[in-house]
Amino acid sequence: MKRFAMALAGLVLAISALVRPAYALTEPELMVERARVTALTLLTDPEYSDLKNLVGRARAVLILPNVIQAGFFIGGGGGTGVMVARGDDGAWSGPAFYTLAEASFGLQFGGQASEMIVVIMTQKGLDAVIDRKVKLGADANVAIGELGTGVGASYGVGLSSDIYVYSKTSGLFGGMALEGSVIAPRSEFNDKFYGQPTDPRAILVDRHFYRPEAQALASALTPAQ
Repeated sequence: MKRFAMALAGLVLAISALVRPAYALTEPELMVERARVTALTLLTDPEYSDLKNLVGRARAVLILPNVIQAGFFIGGGGGTGVMVARGDDGAWSGPAFYTLAEASFGLQFGGQASEMIVVIMTQKGLDAVIDRKVKLGADANVAIGELGTGVGASYGVGLSSDIYVYSKTSGLFGGMALEGSVIAPRSEFNDKFYGQPTDPRAILVDRHFYRPEAQALASALTPAQ
C-alpha cells in the first residue's frame, strides 16, 4: 500500500509538471497583455469612432485596463496602465508603465470600474507626463478634453486639447471622478519588464528599451492609424 501511495504521488507530480504553464507571465507582462485587449476592444468598436480617429493622430496613448473608483462623499482610487509613444517614423515605442492616482472630493455615491484611455495629442502633453506629474483638470499648461461617457467632468473644449481622457465604465458613480488625478511613472514595473534600470523618456522617446512581446500591443493600435 505504501508503494502504491508513493507511485500515485509520483504520477500526480508528473502530470502536474506536464500541465503547468511553461512560462508564467510576470505582473508587468500581464499588464501589457491586458492593455492590448482593452485597446483592441475599444478601437474596433464602431461606437467609438471618435476615439479611433484621435488615437490615429496621437503622440502617445496611455491604456488603463481597470481604473477603480469608489467613495461615499470622499472618493479615491486609480489604476496602473501602459503607455506607448509614436515616433517620427509612425511606429510605436516599447511600453512604459504609469499609474493614475485619483483623489476626488465632493458628493459621491456608489462605485465603478473603468476601462480608460488617455490620448496624448501633442509633444507638450507628452513632455508634461514624462517630465513631471500631471494633475488632470488642474494643470494650467496642458489642456484636457473629455471623450465618451463615465467621466464626471469636462476638461477641455473642442478638439484642441493636448490630452483627452476616454472612459468606459461599469457601475454607478457620481462626482468629479478625475479632478485632481495624477499620472505618475511606475518605475518598478518598468525596471522589471526590461530587466534593468530604466526611465520613461529613454523608453518612450529615445527608444533605448524594447521587447518583442510588446509588438502585439502596437498591432492592436494599428487599426487607429
